[in-house]
Amino acid sequence: MHVLRDYAIITLGVLTLLATSAAVYGILTINTQIQAKPEQVKIPDYTVELDSLKSQVDSINSQIGSMSSTLTALDTLKSNIADINGKLTDLESKSNTTQQPVSSSTPTTSLAIVLDKSSYLQTDAIQITAIGVNPQKTVDVELLDNTGFVVLHKTTWSDSTGKVSYTMQLSSALPVGNYQVQVISDQQSSTQSLSIVAPVPTTTTTTTTSSNVFTAQTDKTVYNNGDFIQVLGAGQAGTSITGVLTSPTGKTYSTATTIQSDGSYVMFFSPSQPYEIGNWSITVTNLGLTKSLSIYVGSGSSSTNSYTFTAQTDKGIYNRGDLIQVSGTGQPSTTVSGVFTSQSGQTHTVTTTANSDGTYALFFSISQSDETGNWVVSVTNLSQSKTLSIYVQS
Repeated sequence: MHVLRDYAIITLGVLTLLATSAAVYGILTINTQIQAKPEQVKIPDYTVELDSLKSQVDSINSQIGSMSSTLTALDTLKSNIADINGKLTDLESKSNTTQQPVSSSTPTTSLAIVLDKSSYLQTDAIQITAIGVNPQKTVDVELLDNTGFVVLHKTTWSDSTGKVSYTMQLSSALPVGNYQVQVISDQQSSTQSLSIVAPVPTTTTTTTTSSNVFTAQTDKTVYNNGDFIQVLGAGQAGTSITGVLTSPTGKTYSTATTIQSDGSYVMFFSPSQPYEIGNWSITVTNLGLTKSLSIYVGSGSSSTNSYTFTAQTDKGIYNRGDLIQVSGTGQPSTTVSGVFTSQSGQTHTVTTTANSDGTYALFFSISQSDETGNWVVSVTNLSQSKTLSIYVQS
């Protein structure tokens, strides 16, 4: 019994020990599990990164704002450019619609007119030359009276160089007075003044008035043995006119006629043959006024050695500083003179002697101080004259 009791006590102790060990093991196990259980998850601290991102976002926002301002400025600039372009287009349109014709008073506008002379009889033809017109264009050529009324109108064409050459025939119905030739083409225009005179005065004339219409000239300046010597001109209608031809040795030949109703006359001389060789003189008288002419009689036949007085300039338009050349033919070894007259009356005179073949050349240099505009050139040889017209530009 005692042994059983001791065995029971030992068994109970062992069980108690085992229970205690199990309890301790359970507690240790639970503690181990508790220790082995991961700690509570913690959220990382991204404050620095967020601050950096915020700084970058702020920078991007700032750049977007700057780009927005730039785009706004570009839109404004685009609007301004469009407005400026519109205004330029409007100004160009107004400029095209308000462009004025070229004025003839300023040669730099290029359109200029040159007439062959400054005064004409009612039955004359005006030789008109214009330069500075656009090539191959229609050109209106008009004759205006002193009130600006168009009395004659013609249409022609400019050539490939912009030059116009036109002959305008006048009418005996035109009254005596001051006129203007006007050339119009492509919004350009230019005018040139002239006068129309009658060969016969329309009212009772005094001696002074008659001197303005009494003219005399020979049909040529050089004659040969057997030629008829012809004197023609204008004077007071219905009045008597006489002529006296004097040879180099003093022989005289007289003739007379009556001036026709239109104011013209013709007289003929036929001296006894053979004619004397040399210079002859002719005196023509009408109403107390006298004209003196000079001719030359040569030894050749009537078909040879005849020298016709001619004169022409080398061109129609000159600049200041240019040299004007007038050339032609006249009586050999005789004096040829030229008078250059500006619009205001400024004159220059040059002379030369015709060569043995009758040719001659006159030269006149235009200075920088000379006037611009139309000049008249009067060339004279043995009492015969030619009138030319030139234009001087700056």
